[in-house]
Amino acid sequence: MAGILDKLNLALPDGHQMNHLVPFLEKSGISFPGYEKSQLERRPKLICKSDQALSLIPRPEKVTTKVIRPQDMPSHVANANFDLAVTGTDWCNEHRLRFPGSPVVERLKLGFAKVRIVAAAHKDMGNTLNQFIHNFREKNGNRPIRLASEYVYIADNYALLNQLYPYRVIMTYGATESLIPEDADLIIENTETGNTLKKTTWILWKRLWNQKDA
Repeated sequence: MAGILDKLNLALPDGHQMNHLVPFLEKSGISFPGYEKSQLERRPKLICKSDQALSLIPRPEKVTTKVIRPQDMPSHVANANFDLAVTGTDWCNEHRLRFPGSPVVERLKLGFAKVRIVAAAHKDMGNTLNQFIHNFREKNGNRPIRLASEYVYIADNYALLNQLYPYRVIMTYGATESLIPEDADLIIENTETGNTLKKTTWILWKRLWNQKDA
């Protein structure tokens, strides 16, 4: 790191990704005291606890760390607020669809916090996308399909690629699966096990991709 950057600004994720990242870092001999859900410090200090960690980061005092939301990281990196961030492929893809010319690139797959991005609808609407479209149009005519997601640009891209016209994208801030069927017809959602979705919906048709934190 020395000789490349005088200082490294690093962003760490809050939320559920901490459950995977903290033990991953500990195994690598890297610690951030206060980086824990029970007593979260938003600016934890990097400590190298092994010779291997020190060989990788010989001057840990040059690393400045801040804990922010994973979904905000690509935009912050693009604007040079951070040099490096740990976030998910889902948010990187959402960012690139929104800003195709963004300088943000994925450098390394860490291999944990695996989730799937899926399209899902109520189980009564069919087992395939074609069945869903047929059943929806038969029941609702030309009413726009209400497509809800935290991933607005991924959802819009999905609708365009699958020609779901007419449609409307509804932005959500979590608990998207609760909107089906009264307040949304189709959702784009992330899931690790699928158990929550299976309670009210049928996981459909095609996984948009599997993602790991990057």
